[in-house]
Amino acid sequence: MKKYQFTGLILLILSACSSQPTPLPIQTLTPSPTALVVTSTAVPTLADGTPVALATSITGTPTVCKDAVSNTVSTRDDAPYNFTDVRSNKPVPPNEHFTMSWTFQNTGTCTWDSSYVMAFNSGYQMTQAASYPIVAAGLTVAPGQSAIVHINMVAPEKTGGHQAVWQLQSRNGTSLVKFTVFVKVDKGTYSPPARPIALTSKTSCAAGLGKIRLSWVDAADNEDGYRIYRNQELLVELPANSASVVDAVASAGKYTYVVVAYNVAGEGSADISVEVAECK
Repeated sequence: MKKYQFTGLILLILSACSSQPTPLPIQTLTPSPTALVVTSTAVPTLADGTPVALATSITGTPTVCKDAVSNTVSTRDDAPYNFTDVRSNKPVPPNEHFTMSWTFQNTGTCTWDSSYVMAFNSGYQMTQAASYPIVAAGLTVAPGQSAIVHINMVAPEKTGGHQAVWQLQSRNGTSLVKFTVFVKVDKGTYSPPARPIALTSKTSCAAGLGKIRLSWVDAADNEDGYRIYRNQELLVELPANSASVVDAVASAGKYTYVVVAYNVAGEGSADISVEVAECK
């Protein structure tokens, strides 16, 4: 036991007498005042001297892009589609399949991908799904580029006018542009309506105004409505199956009236001249 105590004392004395290493100064790095701060450490190496890659963290303010779009072409079954005067587009038979197509140009700074969709907004949904990606997964549309979106639709079974609002929306659901798709479902042959027949007029005075009643026989069975013109200016539009209208004028004279039956295929018209006496 005494032998072990003596040996420990000798080691303690030798340790106290050995010189201590001088600590190296610690280097401090002052980052430069830039928008991004890059934090890294010394690159370690393996036993054979091969460097080991380390992750580098970068902090700063990310750049936010802006979405913008322009619609250059719209078609239905490859024919130009009029979104301004939707009733001018050709009718379709009940349950008929058709394809709506839009050409969009990316005029913003964001890159589009499959998270950008054409989505049903309101109205009569004529599709199986409520939204469709504008490009397939893995594809993108860079700023300045264009994409064509095709959506297959089916006309309703019920005749008459049906509409649906569709919108192009960004990845976060923001609407970029909206379109109203109007479809007139018709079983007919899309021929122009028959012209009104037996157009007559009757004049009278009331409260100092000359009144003209126009009457005709509604000979058409496929009209969308009637337009009444006085001296080549549109006076009023009437619904289908109308057969008369009353006009009032403030001064005496000769007036020319045109009664037009119309649909998307054309018009059928009849005209008449009416002499109005001064009303007292």
